[in-house]
Amino acid sequence: MSHPNFPQPPHNGPAAPPIPPAPSTYGGPPNFQGQFPAGPQGEYQPGPHGNAFYSGGPGKSFITTWILSLLLGTFGADRFYLGKTGSGVAKLLTAGGLGIWALVDLIMTLTGNTRDKEGRPLEGYPENKKKAWIITGILWLVSIITAILLTLVSLAVAGAALEKRTIPGAPDVPSASQAAPAPSTGSAPPSGSAAGANSFVATVSEGNTVKVSVLDSIYTTEIPGMTYLQPKNGGFLAVKVSWETLTGSSFASPSNFTVFDADGKEGELVYLDDGMGALPTDEVGTGDLRQGVIAFDVKKGPVQVVLNDDFGDKAAAFTLTPQ
Repeated sequence: MSHPNFPQPPHNGPAAPPIPPAPSTYGGPPNFQGQFPAGPQGEYQPGPHGNAFYSGGPGKSFITTWILSLLLGTFGADRFYLGKTGSGVAKLLTAGGLGIWALVDLIMTLTGNTRDKEGRPLEGYPENKKKAWIITGILWLVSIITAILLTLVSLAVAGAALEKRTIPGAPDVPSASQAAPAPSTGSAPPSGSAAGANSFVATVSEGNTVKVSVLDSIYTTEIPGMTYLQPKNGGFLAVKVSWETLTGSSFASPSNFTVFDADGKEGELVYLDDGMGALPTDEVGTGDLRQGVIAFDVKKGPVQVVLNDDFGDKAAAFTLTPQ
């Protein structure tokens, strides 16, 4: 039975467009055309790090970021490259957070956790991470070895400087100073702890102090009784001294003294024969006194006489101008 009020559509006309399918709400990737890269069969393909495709072009280079972080991380170069200008400036002004921030950023880059300003992962990380770790480890090892060697060299130089004697002719910095009257045949203003005319007090070892006094001095071209000696520097300086131990005990000896001429050349110690009144080599107890002569082959003129302690270091010095 026909219904004239509801005409039937013609059967030979154009077909109506199909209704598009609704987006899937459960399981599988959304049916958004052009949003994700497609495989050979049109299926969904993940990005290079297993993530979805990021818009705005490829991410920053892992190699570049790693090199900048390794070599210039303290200056924030890696963060400037990634487009993180604000944190790059902060890193620059704090010297890489005193090195800690720079180290953290380098480790994050090596572990693949660094992203650029847009949140994109670094390109080329999977294929270059092993090489980056090896090179970084080698550089760290070389840096540690270099630092150790530099420290050892610095300690050796400092130790040599401490052991080195005062350069002859250089200004002395005594613990105290007092001009002393001239000896009978010369002048001797000692440097050291003042102890009276022609005398000074010096510490020769821990707890042991001595009082050294200049009693007389003379310059001669020949030592009586030792005429066989020929001076190499023009003559001989003979100084009569007294050695008194004030505290503890000390060891008196001519070898405790060294002489330098005005040009800084060290004079040669002359060991006097028995009977010449040489300063005896002897242990001197508290309150004991020894007297004797010390002699040197040295050029005539002002000389610096140095008293050395038990360790061979300068304990005191005075300038002497013999007649």
